[in-house]
Amino acid sequence: MEKRNSTALKRRMEGRWLSAFLALAPALETAVNKLGKNVPCPIDGGTDGFRLFRDANTTGGGVKQAWRVIPEGIDMLMWVNDWSFTKTYDELEAFLGGRIVDTKPIRTPKTQIQDDSKLRLWLNQIWGDALPLNDLRSYPARAYFERRRLRTAAMLADDLRFHPSLNYVGADGKTLGQYGAILGLVRNNAGEPVSIHRTFITKSGLKVEFSDSKNKSRKLTPAVNRESRGRQIRVNPVKGTIMGVAEGLETALAVTLMTQLPVWPTLSTTMMQSFLPPEWVEKVLIFVDKDRNQAGEVAANTLAEKLSLLGLDVQLMLPSIPMLESDSKGVDWADQLMRDPSGFGQIGNVLRDRLRQTA
Repeated sequence: MEKRNSTALKRRMEGRWLSAFLALAPALETAVNKLGKNVPCPIDGGTDGFRLFRDANTTGGGVKQAWRVIPEGIDMLMWVNDWSFTKTYDELEAFLGGRIVDTKPIRTPKTQIQDDSKLRLWLNQIWGDALPLNDLRSYPARAYFERRRLRTAAMLADDLRFHPSLNYVGADGKTLGQYGAILGLVRNNAGEPVSIHRTFITKSGLKVEFSDSKNKSRKLTPAVNRESRGRQIRVNPVKGTIMGVAEGLETALAVTLMTQLPVWPTLSTTMMQSFLPPEWVEKVLIFVDKDRNQAGEVAANTLAEKLSLLGLDVQLMLPSIPMLESDSKGVDWADQLMRDPSGFGQIGNVLRDRLRQTA
């Protein structure tokens, strides 16, 4: 049996650790998205007990405050997933070899286990009490999308509703008030409803914001059927052999508005990587978030590699607008719509080429 050479493996992993963390350890997603900043510990929770180093894509290193520095990526995966060295080595070899690996970590942050039957009843009640966007009482949702030039696309979308009053629960578990919320029905790759995505907004359609990180509410509710793969909002039916996938809801709506292409948002970089399109789809356009920490591009490239291995035609689409100093996180296709709609022309060219190829 060939000896496991960790030194050679670490050399091969340089520049790929963030992608590996997103694929193999979803608990590290927040730290990857906020590279170099303190975030809740992926094991013990809290507010700011952990961070990945700014050079983590090269080294895989980070620190758990008041405990120890975790200098390398192999050690990081062994700690966060409670894996042995052998398990970690073999999973990284599978990752580098392009094989699809099990992304479910063995150890997860300490959270209360939900009973699926009770959780399902709660989710059904929230969704059942919500209103269609064309209801008069859904004005805040329409105002939210109008500000982003997305009202037309949102009004035509499937699986979007507005709830006039939901509890806003901060990260510390305290209820901070009641607000309206735009709801997106989240489905797994099989199309089964598993969760609800919430965007809390004021009565005038502004996003609810709190300056203190401990007051930020989770957008995704707990999920039923947690073992199932993939999470997306199916905002438009996919009837043909080509579709798009994006990270954010607004990005997906912006592309659909400008191109008529059905685009499904996966809601996070981790969930983007577990996405699989319907079986009749042959070509997937991935609409990439151009993030300062490159998390969006890492996730998009990982998904592209996976789908290509499955025999699909895949193309990455990045917004053409430059990143401004005021863009603290980066830019996406929703920003493209607001600043320079002509940039959507590149998508039109791809779609026309596809039509010529299939004619």
